[in-house]
Amino acid sequence: MNPKKDYCYAVEAALNELGGKWKPLILYVLIDGKMRFSEINKLLPSITQRMLTKQLRELEKDNLIHRKVYAEVPPKVEYCLTEKGHSVIPVLEAICEWGEKYCL
Repeated sequence: MNPKKDYCYAVEAALNELGGKWKPLILYVLIDGKMRFSEINKLLPSITQRMLTKQLRELEKDNLIHRKVYAEVPPKVEYCLTEKGHSVIPVLEAICEWGEKYCL
């Protein structure tokens, strides 16, 4: 868990964890369940592997996703939403509805 920081508004705290172009998209594609790195990368073709790795690490650090490594060869790693990550789904769905109404 991250230590509490001083924020002027709660929206600032939320955007600190969810902000940027990629984090909301990664969370959105994980709504349907566990996925491997390559599956996420296929659904988000414009993200580089380096950026995807960075964003996944940050989401894991913020306890929004869980990374499970299987002890097998070749290595298998799966990502899924945590309870905290699932709590963001209504926010992402609302943003999606807003985007459909006003941006498309």
